Amino acid sequence: MFKDTQSICGNLCTRIINNTDLTDLKKNFVEILTHDLKTPILAQIRVLDMLTEGKFGNLSNEQNEMIKLTLESCNYMYTMVATLISTYKFDVEDIELNYSHFNVMKIIENIVNKTRLFLKENNIKIAIIPKIKNPIISGDVIRLKKVIQTLLFNSINTAFKNSIIKIYLEQDNTNILVKFESQSGYINPEKMRKIFQIHTYHNQKYDKIGTGISLYLVNKIIEKHHGKIIAESSITQKNILGFQIPITAPDEFYYENCV
Repeated sequence: MFKDTQSICGNLCTRIINNTDLTDLKKNFVEILTHDLKTPILAQIRVLDMLTEGKFGNLSNEQNEMIKLTLESCNYMYTMVATLISTYKFDVEDIELNYSHFNVMKIIENIVNKTRLFLKENNIKIAIIPKIKNPIISGDVIRLKKVIQTLLFNSINTAFKNSIIKIYLEQDNTNILVKFESQSGYINPEKMRKIFQIHTYHNQKYDKIGTGISLYLVNKIIEKHHGKIIAESSITQKNILGFQIPITAPDEFYYENCV
């Protein structure tokens, strides 16, 4: 399978050099990502999960540690591939959002709970500060989960050790705002603007998942919701990442799977 994938990738590179139709190349590349990379990575993750759960017998501490490291690497690759596919779809295809009403506070709390291991490693604490009475908003819950997760992980990755990340939920007349305030190094306005662009290679420390691709996708998702990104940095070493979107959906959207 992997030899076939290498052959297909080689053929794509040859076609790029020969300046063939880039639209078809993009489609072929995404098909490779989906079928030849994403699917086998997911299978590897499932097998490794079963090994760590002892489904095939007990493991020594050394074996268990090595499998966990391999699982972490596979999860990273799976996230990368999934992000690339989603980014392509937002750039090329006419993505339809699946709007629903949902409790954004519960979404944030669930994601925070999944980051406890990362928080513990650097002794970082999370404080959720709601400034709204009703946390029910309208949007594509799956894609907004991706936005919140990405912004939180970026805030954790850059925050100083032994610091506190404050998550604010605010509301103006027509918008809800979600902001992640971290104590971290100053980022000048030009770099802050570039971290949400896809072709950014200098910000590896700032965005460990995807070298700019994840934050680029975040921006696309928020734009699709008729909102905008919030990105601020202070010389007092306080950074704010977040977004604002309309509280209610445009009339043309149909609501499904309300949660």
